[in-house]
Amino acid sequence: MNYKRIFVKIIERRVLMKNIMLIVILWFSIDSYCQEIPLPQRCFPLNGTNTEDIMSGQEADVHATVHALTDRFGINGKAISFDREGGYFYFPVIATDEKEYGELTLTYWMYAGKDSIAQAFWAKDNEDNLLLGMRKKGRRAVLNIYHKDRHQNVLPDQQWMWEDSSFGEGEGWYFVAIAYSENGTHFYMATPAGKMTECYSAFTPDWNLVSSICIGTLDGIPAAGMDDFKVYDTALSKDQIAMLYQSESQLGMGEETLVNVATNLSLDSSAWYFHCVGLHEYVLQKKSDMSFLNADAGYALSMVADVDSEQQKWTLNLVEDISKGTVFTIANVATGLNLDNVMEEVIQQVADNSDSQKWYMGQWERSGLLKSKIENIDVAPLKEEIYYDKDAGVVRIHILFPESENVKIKLFNSQGALINELYMTSVQDLDKNISLKVNGIYLVLVESTDYRINKKLFVNY
Repeated sequence: MNYKRIFVKIIERRVLMKNIMLIVILWFSIDSYCQEIPLPQRCFPLNGTNTEDIMSGQEADVHATVHALTDRFGINGKAISFDREGGYFYFPVIATDEKEYGELTLTYWMYAGKDSIAQAFWAKDNEDNLLLGMRKKGRRAVLNIYHKDRHQNVLPDQQWMWEDSSFGEGEGWYFVAIAYSENGTHFYMATPAGKMTECYSAFTPDWNLVSSICIGTLDGIPAAGMDDFKVYDTALSKDQIAMLYQSESQLGMGEETLVNVATNLSLDSSAWYFHCVGLHEYVLQKKSDMSFLNADAGYALSMVADVDSEQQKWTLNLVEDISKGTVFTIANVATGLNLDNVMEEVIQQVADNSDSQKWYMGQWERSGLLKSKIENIDVAPLKEEIYYDKDAGVVRIHILFPESENVKIKLFNSQGALINELYMTSVQDLDKNISLKVNGIYLVLVESTDYRINKKLFVNY
């Protein structure tokens, strides 16, 4: 009888251990599946020649010539390319107040063209030694790294990624993520066909040597086309990288309007950026003031400066996908309520499948007309490149109109004073440079018969 009791106890303990193991396995599965993604510390949507970091509101310094490029979705002017003779831009690497960098993740989309070698990004030290970077070399992906000799001198080096992580599918847009940590470097690449690979290197950079990161050409090496470049101040996991890729392969950083199906009016009359922060979860950032959409208590909405709770997180739920666009609902993660446009204002409501809770994406035309992906438009798109070239000390204005236009260009300082004004008649390919060598914030206004373009510039000569 005693043996039987002991045997029963052993069985009970084994069953209990199985339950515990099951719980542990499920816990790790849920943790892996539900990992959140932090907001990037720096984010460059790179829509055309715009090099603004939308997290700080500051533009990167541009050197030489850059151009607008068609992005991975086939939208003209929503990515950036660089002049072969030295075009690039750079931004400083700044540690957070809480810690110095030990980890950093860079994510971006790069266009692999016909060049046998093309640089994506790079960083040098004060002695002009190449410390970090990534390039396409033939079919292979190569990391720029370095090591030190016994005298602690920096010696630039290269590390070739495995053959699986290659540009073997030829021309097209490739997604790249590089996670630097104190335990080594993880390299991820997704091909145009959607194949993702991972490589590991024991290399760990000393961030005290890196003052800035450059995107573009390097010492005569041409640059790859680039889009949606982000910097995270942590080493993202493989699951987080996979979620980012899944999101960004379907939805770019945006500068898109959210248009209500029932009213055909855009949300807050502004363009929006979409930050992926989890599986099918996004933070919506308003372009006009860089604030974030927040769900208040009850049915109200507000704009806030920081993201600190699920009240700023939203899920985009597909309703229908038609040939000219995608219609979806937008639900708040905290409240579970949908964005609802009731003509007077946009609020939250319980899901009811009405058109007032359905949205699609469009682009806000410079003249104030709404260019949607659902309705046909009469105003043809144009090629626009307006930026400050720090090397030359000039504002470069290059606009290719669909047809000849009478054009007026005005340059204002931050106080609204008119600095320069130009007028041209019957011009289609507008290409003008305005000398500007005084630091400050300026506004370029281009007006024509059918277009009105405003561009804010940060000048740091």
